[in-house]
Amino acid sequence: MTRKDVLRKFGRRVRLGLVGGGADSVIGLTHLLAMRVDGFCELVAGAMSVDPKIAVLSGQNELLAADRIYTDFQEMAFKEAERADGIDAVVIATPPQLHFPVAKAFLERGIAVMCEKPMTKNVEEAWELSTLVEKTGKLFCLTHCYTGYPMVRQARQMIRSGLIGKVRLIEAELSAGDPGVMSEPANPSLRHWRFRAGSMGKHAILGEVGSHAYNMACFVTGLTAEKVSADMVTFAEGREVFDNAYLTLAFEGGVRGRIWSSYVAAGHDQGLRFQIFGEWGNLAWEQENPEGLRHKPVGGPAVQWARGYDQLSPESLRASRFRSGHPEGYVLAFANLYSEFACAFMARSLALPAEEFSAALPTVHDGLVGMQLIEAARRSNEEGGKWCSTDV
Repeated sequence: MTRKDVLRKFGRRVRLGLVGGGADSVIGLTHLLAMRVDGFCELVAGAMSVDPKIAVLSGQNELLAADRIYTDFQEMAFKEAERADGIDAVVIATPPQLHFPVAKAFLERGIAVMCEKPMTKNVEEAWELSTLVEKTGKLFCLTHCYTGYPMVRQARQMIRSGLIGKVRLIEAELSAGDPGVMSEPANPSLRHWRFRAGSMGKHAILGEVGSHAYNMACFVTGLTAEKVSADMVTFAEGREVFDNAYLTLAFEGGVRGRIWSSYVAAGHDQGLRFQIFGEWGNLAWEQENPEGLRHKPVGGPAVQWARGYDQLSPESLRASRFRSGHPEGYVLAFANLYSEFACAFMARSLALPAEEFSAALPTVHDGLVGMQLIEAARRSNEEGGKWCSTDV
């Protein structure tokens, strides 16, 4: 069954509410664009900022009805759950310390959730949220948006098919170094929340930056880390959180890996990339050149696979909209998560099989795995790089 088949049977678009993501948000516009790309979702309600004035203005900017513009997410959860035309799902685009209480408020009222990463502020909240999702049975998606790229999904399929043999080494990084993250503002009150210890603690870089690199490594290989040795430091003067982190990982099955997270990789822009080394070759991809996937076999020439060709996997082709030579990018990768989430929601509501739509979506389990790594890395760094188990 195609996505359009499900939409026709459902008879309307999935109604979304947005908490955070208003005019004062860095990521809000991306969410607003991504949710509208394929026409499966519509934004009908929002509590889009902790600042009441910005919350109201942001809702007005999106042409929301006046009685569906909220200044408090608890009120929004209560009132939307009571409406016959209430939201089907909420999108959480707040700083991480609010992810759990917002998700809890909506899940407990029977509303599905899409949540920004990292999933929670700490691993204790992650365990509680995981239990709550299981208890309610509601659809939950963590917006690790880079998994939506067609060539990332191609890499996943190639590794699963055995193209490079058994995975041995995993290298992944998100190493930024643009002016916005390299140094602190002269006025500390202008500091972004990602550089405030109150968001997740001094190790917040692992949630904001490292979680993407680690999730990417897990997504394409199907492996998770069993233990970690961490080295985190601060370079920028006046910064209250770490701005560079090196994690050495021991994955299941004897696989080894490294995750580099940085705000001080001078001259880098976004800096997300991975290399996966197997018995017979490697695969490499980078977000700033996302249309290609490099395969280098042992003793043979490198092959550059390009997006959009019929020879690619069904997983890659389903994530593409345009034929080869017409580049797709970040917003369309992000939009794949919205479209798959919406179609999975509609299929479940119709008692139809939803696995074909939800199979690649990051779940609450992925969020828990990410938070377990962060907690283990925090302990490791505090203990001078000691190996620490992720079983926390």
